[in-house]
Amino acid sequence: MLKKTSFFLLICFVFTSEAAFLDDDLDGVANEDDLCPNSALTDIVDATGCSVGKITFKKEHHFDITAGISYSKFDDNNSQTAQSISLGYYYGNFSAYFYTSNYDSKTGESGIDDSTLAFYYRKVQKDIAYKIGIGSYIPTNDADGNEADYFFNTKITYYMDPYDLTLDLQHTFVNDNASEDTNRLTLTLGYLFSQKGYSAFSYTWQNSVYADEKDLENAALYISYFIDEHWFISGEVSLGISESATDFSSVVNLGYYF
Repeated sequence: MLKKTSFFLLICFVFTSEAAFLDDDLDGVANEDDLCPNSALTDIVDATGCSVGKITFKKEHHFDITAGISYSKFDDNNSQTAQSISLGYYYGNFSAYFYTSNYDSKTGESGIDDSTLAFYYRKVQKDIAYKIGIGSYIPTNDADGNEADYFFNTKITYYMDPYDLTLDLQHTFVNDNASEDTNRLTLTLGYLFSQKGYSAFSYTWQNSVYADEKDLENAALYISYFIDEHWFISGEVSLGISESATDFSSVVNLGYYF
């Protein structure tokens, strides 16, 4: 009987206390003492219930989505336009990337290019950033003999504010019929011309997937600009240096980062 009575008194005390302390905006200050009765849940309040600051949450996951339009001229008789979509995911030092595009050529051919899926890890030590990645060229193009190819990429960037110098190396294991593995080397000199704008000039060498073709060489100019904290635009123009490289290509992208 004593246990039941004690339990009943405890329940009455709890409910009486709750009824006596009303706090509609849940800031820890009773309504009768709250001079700012509609404080947000993220507000840090003083004894009067008024905000003196905000609780901030660290956002660790970021994404971007980019849509692009490109034009490529292979020779006097053949060129193509393409539309692309890319998705990026960023978490601390890790990132993931997906890219796909469809094309229409001057010769009347159209279709989907091979898509790209890649994963990267980046580490910064003082003025040097190291980035390694693995990925695959997914055979979304329906050409005969087209198979999935895999690559390993490593990138080293040295920062000399406002400039940076990057060495980018990639080896691709090519599984397509009558094709060879490829090695690619890219040297890039970048310039941060404002807090929102970045430009870069690059040179790329790559051996051909076909043993009887000459190596590919091209030079490119890249520029990007953040319109605001979310929206950005970028563009690139590339010229073929070697006879076997694409004569000319250009691309314009519009992206959203969040």
